[in-house]
Amino acid sequence: MSEKQNHAAEDAREIWNILQTAKCMARYDKISHEILAEILVAIATGGEVIGGNNRGSDVRSPQFGLIEVKSRILGTDGPYPRVSLKQHNLDKAQWFAAIRWDRNYTLYDAVMLPKLVAQGLYEKKRQSSGLAHISWADWSSVAGAKNIRAACESVMQGLC
Repeated sequence: MSEKQNHAAEDAREIWNILQTAKCMARYDKISHEILAEILVAIATGGEVIGGNNRGSDVRSPQFGLIEVKSRILGTDGPYPRVSLKQHNLDKAQWFAAIRWDRNYTLYDAVMLPKLVAQGLYEKKRQSSGLAHISWADWSSVAGAKNIRAACESVMQGLC
């Protein structure tokens, strides 16, 4: 039996308990690292989550305007950590935040790019499908990148 099979009933009980007691379910309709990243960026930038299916933007911030938030867990995108964008993301947002989590949901890094910088990286990596996979190394080191890890960590410390 696999690890997942061995813990299936326990996992189902845990998820059911979380869903039954999570008031955020009524506000966001799901619980995920993606929603957590959006809320974190919203608080860190003084904004609010507008999310849902507003293609291209997840947060509205008075300082940064519309922000598209991308969230990934280290190790879930293979040996080459990346940020994935499509043209519709670029069409509706002024800033792009990429949040990376460790497997235990501690914050690994958080970096925002203004639209023109993100557009330049997108153009270099755009595939025929319109999807671009931008390496984390490129995303986090490009001129114009704004590291917001400290601001996000400060928010997270305030949650405890």
